[in-house]
Amino acid sequence: MSDDYYLDFQNYPLHTWQEELKKASLLPSRQILKEDLDARFNILSRKGISNLQELMDALKTSRKVREFASQTGLPEDYLLVLRREVLSLKPGPVKLSKLPGVKPELVEKLEAAGIKTTLELFKRAKTSQDRDELGEEVGLRREEIRELAKLSDLSRIKWVGPVFARMFLEAGMDSVKKVSEADASEFYAELVNINQNHKHTKARFVENDLVMCIEFAKKLPEVMEY
Repeated sequence: MSDDYYLDFQNYPLHTWQEELKKASLLPSRQILKEDLDARFNILSRKGISNLQELMDALKTSRKVREFASQTGLPEDYLLVLRREVLSLKPGPVKLSKLPGVKPELVEKLEAAGIKTTLELFKRAKTSQDRDELGEEVGLRREEIRELAKLSDLSRIKWVGPVFARMFLEAGMDSVKKVSEADASEFYAELVNINQNHKHTKARFVENDLVMCIEFAKKLPEVMEY
């Protein structure tokens, strides 16, 4: 697995995530995370947990969760939800076949080379030289590989599914770096305009959704070279 596809949990301080959870809009099933938040995170800190990687190591298995609950007095159901919320910060790779606007024959050529997901493409297409070599190997043009690389890069952002990756690309926000530097209001207006013209999705999205995407993109490693 290519670690730089995801957030670096080792360099994600626990106290930073604590403050983010206070402001986060959580699903009803995750609201337990806001209960006694400061007190519970103080317990985590006293157990020597300073970043998200250490938290995941402590809660890696169901057995470890039970042991941690017994040691700390923290509710087991709370710890399980906490683990799921951390894992959600590493969205699963997207199948290339699910990316809108990508021709099936391109997907077939890549699949024949063992590249079926955005993660697998990301690992093979980080630099211009990587993309040229891959294009020559599978028989795709430079611009075709470049577009797929951009869609793969965008798919690393939490909440950005295949459809929104395409919309981001059409809006000119075609990399994690560009999204991280975007103005939320301008970005939102451009996406609304694109969706009105091309009818990509019926899903409702608001400006704050873009704010969250931008903040998440700021935390991702910027490793794709264009």
